[in-house]
Amino acid sequence: MVKKNWKIVTFWVLGSICILLGSMISGHLEKTLGVTDVGFGLALLISFVLFLVGGLLWISVAIAVKEAAEE
Repeated sequence: MVKKNWKIVTFWVLGSICILLGSMISGHLEKTLGVTDVGFGLALLISFVLFLVGGLLWISVAIAVKEAAEE
């Protein structure tokens, strides 16, 4: 049971870090001088993927907590 709790906490923290990094990237996106369309699109894509990964990690934590509560 202890190993499962560590996995839950680890996924929760990794999800938080992914969402934090995604929001930091998307919060600083600006189409200014020196930013190419490719660079802007790539930063937007990376931010979106980080949000998706963080969300998937949080969903897996929610499922694991529900399963642990049923035991």
